[in-house]
Amino acid sequence: MNYPYESVVVNEEVPVFLLMTTVKYVAMHWHDRIEFLLVLKGKVRVYVGREDYILHENDLLLINSNEIHGVESDEDNTILIVQIPISFMKKCYKKIEQERFKCQSFLHENQQQFDEIRTLLTQLCLTVKEKKESYDLKVHSFLLDIIYHLVTNFKVKNHHELKQTSKKNIERMNRITDYIEKNYTHPLTLDEVAETEQLTPPYLSRYFQQHMGQTFLKYLNGIRLEHALHYLLETDLPIIQIAMECGFTNLNTFHKLFKDTFHTTPYQYRKNQTKSFPTPRRNREGTEGYEFVEESDLRYLYKYLEKDKNR
Repeated sequence: MNYPYESVVVNEEVPVFLLMTTVKYVAMHWHDRIEFLLVLKGKVRVYVGREDYILHENDLLLINSNEIHGVESDEDNTILIVQIPISFMKKCYKKIEQERFKCQSFLHENQQQFDEIRTLLTQLCLTVKEKKESYDLKVHSFLLDIIYHLVTNFKVKNHHELKQTSKKNIERMNRITDYIEKNYTHPLTLDEVAETEQLTPPYLSRYFQQHMGQTFLKYLNGIRLEHALHYLLETDLPIIQIAMECGFTNLNTFHKLFKDTFHTTPYQYRKNQTKSFPTPRRNREGTEGYEFVEESDLRYLYKYLEKDKNR
C-alpha cells in the first residue's frame, strides 16, 4: 500500500516505521517488528494478549514482535509509534528472534533507563523528519543505540516462560483474520469461519480466545468499529448507512456498541472530531500495515531533549 507520508515507510536506507498520530481504535493485530508506544498527550488503553494497560502522558510501552495488540481511546491523544523490523535487528544481533523484552515505564519509579529510550526515540523521530544530508547514517546509529539498550537493560532472562506465538498459529490467525476482514460487512458467524479452517465452532471459539485475547464476536465488532470510524470521519454517509455498510445488523446495535466503546454517540463523535486527526486504520490482515494521518506538531518531543540535557 502507499503511505501518505514518506517518514513512515520502512526501507533499506531508513529501516524504521515511525510517526506521531492520534489513535481512537485499532483492532487487535500483530507484525514482525518490535514496537514502541510513547504517549505524548492524553491517555490510551493498550491491549497486549490478555493483558491491558492504561497509558498516560510520558508512559512508554514496548510490544514484542508477533505479539497480538490493539489500542483504543475515548479522549484526545497524541502518541509516537516506532516500529523496528526484526529483519534489521537480526543483522546486528543474530539472536534477536529468540529474545523477548519488557519495557513498561509505568511499572517503575526509577525512570533513568526509560528516559534514555525516550530520548533516543525523540532524536530518531526528529532526524527522520528533518532529512538532513546523510541522515540515514544517523538513523542507523540511533537504532543501534536503541537495540543496545534493549539487550542490556530490558531483555527478559527467563523468556522461555513467556508464551510465544508459533509460525503455524500465526499462519492460521492470518487466514482467519483475513477472512473476517473480507467478510465483516456480511452477517458473519463463528460457524462459517470454523468451516473455512475445518475446525469445530467450539474449538475455534477457544482457539480465538487463547490467541487473540478476546472472543470472536468482540474481534469482529472491533473490525466493524474500526471501519465505521473511518466512514464517520472521512465521508458524509448517513449514520444508518454506515452501520449497514460495516455489517451491523441494525442501528441500535451499532449505537450501543459505539457508546460502550467511546462513551458518546456516532453523531456526537463525528461532530466533535471534525478538527481532529482520524485514527490509524489497518489496511488488511494482522501482519499488514496501516493508513495513517500524521501529527506535524513536534513540540511534544522537545521536552525529552531538554530532560536529557539536564541529566
